[in-house]
Amino acid sequence: MLQNVVAAVRSVRWASVATVVGAGLIAVVALVAALRGRPWAWLPFALAAGIAVREVRYLQRALRRPVGFDEPDRRA
Repeated sequence: MLQNVVAAVRSVRWASVATVVGAGLIAVVALVAALRGRPWAWLPFALAAGIAVREVRYLQRALRRPVGFDEPDRRA
């Protein structure tokens, strides 16, 4: 049981998790600043939100098993 937990913790892409958390935090702070009337804050919000979404999509794709589209065409 403990070995399964250790294996699961080691298989997590911690750099990606940190990227999502950090970009999410920056996006929330920038969104609050933008909603309080600071128009310059929309740019960091858009960048941070885009980075967070991209990284979440990367993690989702990494979890899926391959479906075989990369295999060569075997038709004669």
